[in-house]
Amino acid sequence: MNRLCNAMAQAVFLFAGATIMVCMKTLAILSGAIMAAFLLPSGMRGQMLSIEGTATYQEQTTLPADAIFEATLEDVSRADAPAERLGQAHIEQPGAPPLHFSIQYDPAQVQPNHVYAVRAHISSGGRLLFTTNQRYQVLTLGHGSEIGSMSLHRVEGSTAAGSGSSAAAKVRLRETYWKLVQVGDRPVGAGDTQQEANLVFHSESGRLTGSGGCNRLMGSYIAEGSSLHFNGVASTRMACAHRTEIETSFLEALEHVRSWKIAGQQLDLTDESGRSLVKFVMGAPKAR
Repeated sequence: MNRLCNAMAQAVFLFAGATIMVCMKTLAILSGAIMAAFLLPSGMRGQMLSIEGTATYQEQTTLPADAIFEATLEDVSRADAPAERLGQAHIEQPGAPPLHFSIQYDPAQVQPNHVYAVRAHISSGGRLLFTTNQRYQVLTLGHGSEIGSMSLHRVEGSTAAGSGSSAAAKVRLRETYWKLVQVGDRPVGAGDTQQEANLVFHSESGRLTGSGGCNRLMGSYIAEGSSLHFNGVASTRMACAHRTEIETSFLEALEHVRSWKIAGQQLDLTDESGRSLVKFVMGAPKAR
């Protein structure tokens, strides 16, 4: 009888122990799942956040009917690489300022030690009309997710509808100082390069000179009708304190240029498919 009681007691003890172990494992799994849900970055849970801001310009002018306003959020941390785009606001027919915008972005892509900034511009028919000329930092390093007011500045040589400007005199490709204002879809403002990026097409022997924004450029070109090719474009190798990705993108774009066209005081260099690679406006050399 005692053996039977001992056996039954042992069985009950083992069953209770196994039940406790199962419960503990279940609780551990549930706790892990709950913790994981809270620790996942918000972007991984499908939540998007936004940068809110306004942009304005001082000129009394009416924008063309096909005008487009764009504000772009970028990771500008690396000086040796192109800025990485995280989000963009796109507004057609923006109307009169102030222009209110909202840029959606995935917070899972934001790194606390990186630098993020917003830039903006207004274009019409592929021509740049207004652009920001400084960097508006957001999100990290003490910056928030709101921009009170971004200042847009008219691009030299551009004319908006209703501005009352007369047609510009015919501008020549050669012997004109061409100031860089856009590479690909990225506007280039005064604060984006260490010095003003530019090109000058000399008449003598097809010689080319200029600046990439830090280093001096030199090379040659062949222009026949609307066809344009660059040859042996090289640059100095100065140590630049400012960001250099614009200069790098500028030089890479020149390798693919196949044609040119001038509208007003703006020069547009395109590839063989007609896609715009770099844009310039007529300017005056800056005193060193």
